[in-house]
Amino acid sequence: MTPTDRRTPLPEPGPGTPTDGNTAAAHPPHGDGPLLSPPEREQIDARLQEAMNGFIDAPRGSVEEADSLVDALATRVGELLDERRQALRRAWHDDAARAGTEELRMTLLAYRDLTARLLAL
Repeated sequence: MTPTDRRTPLPEPGPGTPTDGNTAAAHPPHGDGPLLSPPEREQIDARLQEAMNGFIDAPRGSVEEADSLVDALATRVGELLDERRQALRRAWHDDAARAGTEELRMTLLAYRDLTARLLAL
């Protein structure tokens, strides 16, 4: 592990990951799956495994990489949660005059599911 390997950001979102603000399509209202895409999860796992494997040769470097990884992961999860929250708000707030009871019910259930996912962390 070289110094340039440390503090690298998480990968950019891949195909099927929202990047244009249209998170409602990529994150279904009642999504109970992982927040991160499979490629993002795989890269995080690989980086953590690399840090663990490098401990014997470079203990401090391994801990620095793990710290950097957790920092990048927390940032990415924060971004994903913000995108999801904005999508939920758009579902009822922007069209508040037109949102019917059923749309509001579905949005409330989506908020409930998101809250449950956060509490499960």
